[in-house]
Amino acid sequence: MSSSNALSACVDIFISPSKTFNGLKDAKGWSWLAFTLIATALVISTYVFYTNADSQFILEEQVAAASIDATIGEQKMIRQSMEQSIDSQVWFAIGGGLFAIIIMNALIAGYYLLVSKQDPDAQHSYGAWYGFGVWTMMPAVISSLGILALVLTASTDQLSMSIFNYASINQLILGLPLGHSLYSLTEAISIFTVWGIALAAIGLKCWTNFSLNKAILFAALPNVIIFGIWAIIALV
Repeated sequence: MSSSNALSACVDIFISPSKTFNGLKDAKGWSWLAFTLIATALVISTYVFYTNADSQFILEEQVAAASIDATIGEQKMIRQSMEQSIDSQVWFAIGGGLFAIIIMNALIAGYYLLVSKQDPDAQHSYGAWYGFGVWTMMPAVISSLGILALVLTASTDQLSMSIFNYASINQLILGLPLGHSLYSLTEAISIFTVWGIALAAIGLKCWTNFSLNKAILFAALPNVIIFGIWAIIALV
């Protein structure tokens, strides 16, 4: 079965992903709606966070994170540098987030195009795979809604930047403190990371003749490589 239109595909991606990816095979322009939803959710959640959070509290948290091994003089320089940009952080965060989505998906689309060559029947273009990648990022919408809920229901304006990683394995399971060698890595891996990999595997299975195991392997491989290298560097 296939999604009948872009709007139904946005619903199906969460409850029946294969219908979305089957519909995408011959659809034109559906991915623009998905990208708009992801971008809009990111912009709103980021803006709401920064306009509700105590900027001085955020500054202190960032200085602490950036100056763990710094001398007193270096700490002062870091603080002065961050103080100059504190009022513009929301726009840097929004711009950086949107830029990351566009660039990361450009890279992953090239990866999908490359691995799809192993299936001679897969004839999708780079543009099609770019759209494919956008749909695998749809869990980001749910992530942004979670951030909004946490910010708007908070009883204080002293909101930590870690709220953006509320579903990370560190916050849900490990509880590693700031400064731990694996802190940043475990904050970067979340249930939404796994969700995105699952969607990519389902999509690859729909778009190619890959076996399920092969689809899972290719879907997970970029993250395994990136996080594997990150872990090695962190532990050395």
